[in-house]
Amino acid sequence: MRGPSSRTFSGAFFSYGFRPFFLSAGCYAPLALLYWLGVLSGGWASPGGRSPIAWHGHEMVFGWAAAALCGFLLTAVPNWTSSRPVSGAALAWLWLLWLLGRAGIWFSAALPSGVGALLDLLLIPALLCFVLPPIHRSRMARHYVFPLFLIVFWVADLLSLLPFTSAWPSRATTGVYLGTYVMIVMLTIIGGRVVPNFTRGALRARGKEESVQTSEAFSKAAILGVISALALDLFVRNAPDTSIWVRANGAAALLVVVLLVLRARGWRFRDTWDNPLLWILHVGQGWLIVAFTARALSCLTGWIPPTAAFHALGAGAMATMILAFLTRAPLGHTGRPLRASRVTAWTYRLVIAAGVVRVSSPLLPARMQFAGLVVAGSLFAIAYAIYVVEYFPILTGPAAR
Repeated sequence: MRGPSSRTFSGAFFSYGFRPFFLSAGCYAPLALLYWLGVLSGGWASPGGRSPIAWHGHEMVFGWAAAALCGFLLTAVPNWTSSRPVSGAALAWLWLLWLLGRAGIWFSAALPSGVGALLDLLLIPALLCFVLPPIHRSRMARHYVFPLFLIVFWVADLLSLLPFTSAWPSRATTGVYLGTYVMIVMLTIIGGRVVPNFTRGALRARGKEESVQTSEAFSKAAILGVISALALDLFVRNAPDTSIWVRANGAAALLVVVLLVLRARGWRFRDTWDNPLLWILHVGQGWLIVAFTARALSCLTGWIPPTAAFHALGAGAMATMILAFLTRAPLGHTGRPLRASRVTAWTYRLVIAAGVVRVSSPLLPARMQFAGLVVAGSLFAIAYAIYVVEYFPILTGPAAR
């Protein structure tokens, strides 16, 4: 006979990692974004009394994006390794650690120094304890990069949290940038795997004879290029505009643009327009090309501010790819047809528009930039709020089969 704890956590909500974590990512995105806009407007206090920019950067990367990352890995690793998914009480405890981290950051001022940061740092080590063993048992070397990235992501979180302990305030931005870049590298790797595979499968189901073309050489070169360019940007981010390293940064970004274009040239993007679940993945990868193009222009010409390039990665690539996974995975793993509704397609358009406006905001006259932030944030919040409303029954209810 099962005990009370088994009965408590045996329902659908804690049956698979994507359920609690994808729902949390969907709920937290509009909450954190709209509250930040309220802080910027001067009406609300910054949580913990910290810098609004530092708090916003931390929570979008290590709050919202981290929830999506947990849900993805807890869903993908069992598929990769043919292992049982984390479920029940174990999954509930992981989810509780994410919630404790958010509470620790929001209410850090009311806690003893360092306690809020400590609470936030518990999640990733716990996640590693669940994803590393099945990857190790599977002996599939290519999956080891994800535990490695989780460790780097945790270090980035630590750097971003040092201001919350008053220990090393100058490293907050470095931590946010490093965390964002780790997410971008993972999205580059995952996108290179799933975008051509999903497109190939969908086109074959429609009787398309031509197959999607991929190049292993260009795929590996693009990943290495992205890693190298982002590492170089971290190194030279605060260098003077006249530094030779800034020029090298721009040249590296330009090379990455070429490699990403060559990688994607056989993915048949034009044949996906009637399938929103496919074209949103292509658009998400396209944001990488936009971001590195902006980085190259910023470093080599100065026509574009560096923040535009950075937000093309965060508000563009991350926001789009995360929403793509948040909408696709629950359908497949609950036995539903892999078809996006019209409502879902509109959430895609809204999040793309939010990214465009956010990236363009620094280019506007100074008096209009805050309005640009409000528009971009509102579009982003609306997109994810609609997602929560539409997907709540799917994420919390039983599978269709």
